[in-house]
Amino acid sequence: MNRSQLINELAARTEVNKKDITTILDAFTEMVVEQTKAGDRVFIPGFGAFKPRLQTSRPARNPKNGDVIMLTPRTIVHFKCASQLIEQINAAE
Repeated sequence: MNRSQLINELAARTEVNKKDITTILDAFTEMVVEQTKAGDRVFIPGFGAFKPRLQTSRPARNPKNGDVIMLTPRTIVHFKCASQLIEQINAAE
């Protein structure tokens, strides 16, 4: 599901217009970026958590020529599913 499909589905399920859904989705995305950039975890009960992690400097190999380069340290965002979400996905229908 891409962004426009998500907006269309949310609009259909909630009877809220697409412009408002787009505004809400943009605000949510911006909030998650701000909080993880600040080093905070964003937890949505029943869904999961976005948590920033520091990825240390490490060697990597250029696939074109085989040269080894050092990647600089950076922050990545890790998403961990809530156990309720996993149970709902794996529930027998």
